[in-house]
Amino acid sequence: MDHIITKLEKTNTINNIAAKFTLIVDEHQIVHGALFFIPIENRDYKVMIPAPFHEALIANAPPTYKKILTHKEALLLK
Repeated sequence: MDHIITKLEKTNTINNIAAKFTLIVDEHQIVHGALFFIPIENRDYKVMIPAPFHEALIANAPPTYKKILTHKEALLLK
């Protein structure tokens, strides 16, 4: 995560709004979290925030990249 944060800070995009994300929903309509896509240098990094922690993060407005990456429950997916 620190590597991604460093790259975003170098390009001054750490406080940009995460506009590209989706909820993870199974076939029984149960939400398991949110998946955020963070674009850096021709690549999208995928960061998952599991339920129920994602609800507070996206309650009012989409969060910034900094809020996502520094969240204690954030999981970087490959």
